Amino acid sequence: MNCVEESAAVSEINAWLRTLAGRMDFRQMDARRCLAPHLVLELGNKGLLGMQVPVALGGVLGLSCFEQMRVQRQLGAIDLTMAFFVGLNNGLGIRPLVRFASPELQQRYLPQLATGRMLAAFAVTEPCAGSNPLGMRTEARREGPLLRVTGHKAWCGSAAWAGVITLIARHLDEQGRDRGFVALCLDAAQPGLHQGSEALTLGLKGMIQNRLQLDAAPVAPDRVLGSASSGLAVAAETMGFGRLGIAATCVGALWRCLQLMHDYAHWRRIGGRSLAAFGHARLVLAQAHGAALALGNWVDHLACAMDAGRPVPAVVLAAVKLLASETLGEVSDAALQLLGGRGFCDNSPIGQLWRDARVTRLFEGPSETLAAFIGQSVLDLRQPSDDTWLAGQAQAHRQTLECLRAEGPANELQAQRLGVYTAWSMLAGSAQQAHARAWAEARLAQARQRLLSDVPHADVAQDLAGAIDASIGRWRNAVQAEDVVLDDWMTQVCP
Repeated sequence: MNCVEESAAVSEINAWLRTLAGRMDFRQMDARRCLAPHLVLELGNKGLLGMQVPVALGGVLGLSCFEQMRVQRQLGAIDLTMAFFVGLNNGLGIRPLVRFASPELQQRYLPQLATGRMLAAFAVTEPCAGSNPLGMRTEARREGPLLRVTGHKAWCGSAAWAGVITLIARHLDEQGRDRGFVALCLDAAQPGLHQGSEALTLGLKGMIQNRLQLDAAPVAPDRVLGSASSGLAVAAETMGFGRLGIAATCVGALWRCLQLMHDYAHWRRIGGRSLAAFGHARLVLAQAHGAALALGNWVDHLACAMDAGRPVPAVVLAAVKLLASETLGEVSDAALQLLGGRGFCDNSPIGQLWRDARVTRLFEGPSETLAAFIGQSVLDLRQPSDDTWLAGQAQAHRQTLECLRAEGPANELQAQRLGVYTAWSMLAGSAQQAHARAWAEARLAQARQRLLSDVPHADVAQDLAGAIDASIGRWRNAVQAEDVVLDDWMTQVCP
């Protein structure tokens, strides 16, 4: 079978998903902030909550990376909350266990995870650290044979529903000296682990994201994933794969936006003419089509490379997630605009898709952080060789890079612009269809123009707060929010 062609098994799964979508009320799940239990059960029974769990360890499907990304594409076209719930469980929850857990831990958890009888979560983000794992404060301190874990995590998808959680923490020895980072496999019943409050998010409302608190939690050494100092490597591999999954999901949502725009534009009539006959509508549809083709093809080829055992650099995975999420933001907004007042009404599917899509530019690395990471990686590559994809990009655009290097160390904004330019260069180089290539090359030209333009220096007033107050004043909202903390009297024990 050609790697970029769907297998019969995947085609069957995707057909089943389309049938499932026809009898699910995703808008109601969004309003109720909870996925329907029977939906989770059906996904689990079908093996979709553990797509890459080996059959020998209880897996139902045992899909390749390419096959899983094709399923993620279909999920993204149906509903982004369901797609990211499934993708998180597979990519962030189960993958570190498949890749780094001991045989004993795999036997304990994977059979249940493969069929959705248990869910998995991944805890790395902290409120103060954000997307910078080096800034995390959660500590795992050596105490004899145990590790005592103290700290808290935030925005942990499915954590309150999960039976097992992979947690990344700083590793300290008994004297408090830094020993790097450690990845730990924690059971939901882990002593000292407490589930915290749920985040009331703008989108993906049906999927819980909550805090975790760890109070000197005693963790046995057999709970370490990989080695005791390879926590960042575990996190990097897991998040890299997660970024490809996000891109695949965004591709599905791009096709859905295109479908909604195409159908609406062809039946909507203005002055006796179909909306699809107007130049602006034709341009919007053409650009969305080019985006879906180019990004879908790129995701397919990266997944095939993984299946073939070829290393895919972290910068490439960052680039595909960066462009897929940013493009989905543009296209979903264009779709809402094309649908006019109907798009703004909440009984239209585009509104929820638009809200749900917004987070893709934030999680697993905000766009600005990923762009700076890509750009700095290229600048640091002084002697490019042809044996890596990143080196190939640096060599192809050597003249542009030399112009930047000649000006001295790049500032953060220049590094971001270079990262965006490099990402578009990668996409343009991978595009197969003529229409997709033309779209990607046009975006590359825009990125190059922006890269070589002067970096703006904003003339910020010295007393910016004063300028704002003088313009609009300042006030404090005295309206009290709902009291959701448990009443102290309800926790008292009668003597």
